[in-house]
Amino acid sequence: MVDSRQKGARFENDVCKRINDFMVARGSPVRVRRNLEQYQISSQCDIELPGFAIECKAYKDGCWYQNAWWDQVLESCGEKIPVLIWKFNNKPPRVVVPTYFLNDSFAKNNSRTVVMSLDEWLNNIDMDPEFYFPQQFCAACED
Repeated sequence: MVDSRQKGARFENDVCKRINDFMVARGSPVRVRRNLEQYQISSQCDIELPGFAIECKAYKDGCWYQNAWWDQVLESCGEKIPVLIWKFNNKPPRVVVPTYFLNDSFAKNNSRTVVMSLDEWLNNIDMDPEFYFPQQFCAACED
């Protein structure tokens, strides 16, 4: 039997690797890692990316995310954009984000969501240099 905590940690690590590979490929110094405080403090997201609060779920069976998972990321996101990344065995990861993530002319309403692949989400991340190359992350920016 697979330990659910270990399975979740493996999936979170895989998501971190995919995000970090994406950032490296675009020349961004931003890196993510698992938020280990999630086990000690409630209402913590699994992964933090500047501007985003990411919750990851990996389950054996299913075809769609559960509303409770979305509620969990909403509880931890604060002012950040909530992101739910989920996966079922032998299926590709899927991502839920609010519609305003794709089009800032939409009202900031976290109950209106869109589902996409992990690659689609990564390719839609706004690569604004001021956002993804902040001085606190960029040693090359320091004099």
